[in-house]
Amino acid sequence: MTEIASFWLKEMVVLGQGALNQARKLKGRQGRCLCLWSEKTGFVRVFPVPPGYVHDWEIINVEVRKPNDDGRENTFVINQYEEEFDNLSKRIYAQKEITKKGTKKNKELKRPEKIALLENISKSTFSQIRDNNKSFGLIKPTNMKFLLMRKKEISEAQTTLAEQEYDIMNPDDFAFTPYLQYDCVGPCSSKHPHQQQIVSWEAYQFMKQNPNSEEHCMRLKDNYGIEKENWLHYLLIGNLKHKPYTYVIVKLIRFKIEEENVPE
Repeated sequence: MTEIASFWLKEMVVLGQGALNQARKLKGRQGRCLCLWSEKTGFVRVFPVPPGYVHDWEIINVEVRKPNDDGRENTFVINQYEEEFDNLSKRIYAQKEITKKGTKKNKELKRPEKIALLENISKSTFSQIRDNNKSFGLIKPTNMKFLLMRKKEISEAQTTLAEQEYDIMNPDDFAFTPYLQYDCVGPCSSKHPHQQQIVSWEAYQFMKQNPNSEEHCMRLKDNYGIEKENWLHYLLIGNLKHKPYTYVIVKLIRFKIEEENVPE
């Protein structure tokens, strides 16, 4: 059997992380998808990543290979994840920097650097990303409206979570699904608002605290600063493996505007 060549992606900024999902090749264990960016490679999708390995805005190196069953643009799997998923520290790690006290810490972007980067790469609209067959993109939205859809079918996880007997929950196990309706800032060919599912890790971690409560899950609207003044918003979107023209929101990035100068 021919070994698939691997290579390193370096100096990658972690922009967002998808919700946890069970992976068939990991015998039901959960991993999540990372969306990374660098000046050299642009947007990159990497999976599966165990919980807690890296955090948003860290700058990481990761050893990857092309998957044999996913042809999406700039999509990779972590090399040897099938055998090393319990310890991928040789394959993925955050770069380090020295603090003023002389100690090492994970290197990550500061707030002004985050906003500057997002302003620089959020030049596309949804129709431009879709019509140019791009797998990823960053959008500046306007006229946002948060929606919560109730699932018609009740999963086993929903019925057992009350007794704390079900630790593993996938997005399909939740009673509610979060969506965002929005328009694009800039020239978009669509005559109607876009509506896309939010699949970010942080959204489902919050809903998991009380996943059967509509009131609790609706609090995501306030968490994201939707329909509030003095907030900056960006949408990191990506397409689906088996439905390449269907896009989901990998992360709804937001910043509360403070007194320092921010883009208008």
